[in-house]
Amino acid sequence: MNLRTRPPTFESGESAGFGAATARSGVSGGSVRLAAIERLLVYASRAIVPLAALTPIEARAERERLTGALRAGHALAPRWHYAPPPADDGLRRALDAAESVLARAPEGPLDALYVGRIRELALEAALCAAAGTRELGRLATARYAASEAGRGTPRGEREPQATALCARWLASSGGASSGSARAHPSAGTVRRAASFATCLALRSDDPHAGSLLQRMRAEVGRLGLPFSVQAAPALAALAATGEDVILVATGRMLTAEVVERTVLHEVHGHAWPRVRARYASSVLFRAGTARGVDEQEGRALWLERRTGWLGTARKRQLATRHDAACAMVDGASFADVVCRLVRMHGASPEEAVVVAERVFRGSDGTFPGLGRERVYLPALLRVQARLEDKPDDEPVLASGQIAVDAVDALRPYAPPVEHHSTKRMPRRGDERD
Repeated sequence: MNLRTRPPTFESGESAGFGAATARSGVSGGSVRLAAIERLLVYASRAIVPLAALTPIEARAERERLTGALRAGHALAPRWHYAPPPADDGLRRALDAAESVLARAPEGPLDALYVGRIRELALEAALCAAAGTRELGRLATARYAASEAGRGTPRGEREPQATALCARWLASSGGASSGSARAHPSAGTVRRAASFATCLALRSDDPHAGSLLQRMRAEVGRLGLPFSVQAAPALAALAATGEDVILVATGRMLTAEVVERTVLHEVHGHAWPRVRARYASSVLFRAGTARGVDEQEGRALWLERRTGWLGTARKRQLATRHDAACAMVDGASFADVVCRLVRMHGASPEEAVVVAERVFRGSDGTFPGLGRERVYLPALLRVQARLEDKPDDEPVLASGQIAVDAVDALRPYAPPVEHHSTKRMPRRGDERD
């Protein structure tokens, strides 16, 4: 998972300065205008943090309450509360001003990419401000579902393909069933699922060298990446990568296979591209393009497949998340979704609650939340199709949060190939010291 770890706040004077700089430059002095917009993009991409803003306060304690109830056969509604949104909207005004300047005087070949990213950041800022309100669902649809809704385009075509892929993965894993999605699972069902899930597992933050926390630190050290690795008790995902930190969830029981796959995903799928972006000649590699965050997740999944870590269990996990997000969009509540995950897909109580928490981020469990899990499978399909057709584009996608449809424009600005990772990625079956 990709996470910008700074809180969604900003200095009003600094963001106001961005707006003033773009306004002063007007339609002349393109280099001054562009420099101000680039500074704004980098600043905004680090300051606007939807996943942090939409994570409930005291998330771990509530997760434990919901999991305990589900083990006893009761699917409860969550009691989530969110930190108040920032009062200052100066950054959003600066983004609006930058978009207006670019619309009045388009000049460079990358202007359309700047505008797309500015609009996406403005939408994500609105998502941060809507935490805990019903407005969140509409904004999330605009941010995530709209990018898949186009007809007759390569991007829009991936939505039905992703739905079909989800169904195939669920069927092949034996997780699909015709049982009622809304009936509460029996206590026996959840006990059996919990017992199976903890076989041959190690706690994610165990001091043992094979735990997720220690393996993540070892791989970062092996590659010499300028990242710290920290334990994060409130994290719903197993791990998340920020600007210079990788967060690892605590207390999760994980098999060695899950540990190694997660290390590959975070370090090679997210951290390495952040390092490579520093050597690019366009700021868009650091600030990202529209949908670049989504398609970096697609590339990380492509890496899992290429190195042998996208096995049956992982496919089932991704498919259940996609299914849960779709069920939420179709009107299911948090309680409905956890029951669906246990009864129809064989999820353990812990897994069901964590997946539903991810899907309903920013909600109270009765109305739709962020639901970004709906973009993973379409993003994988887009990246896979692109690299099957043009395998030489992989170093560009590996250099930042770059969308597939931005590769052609950004190829001349990509970092030199020598800054691509030359150290072998861990593959399934590798021996390690």
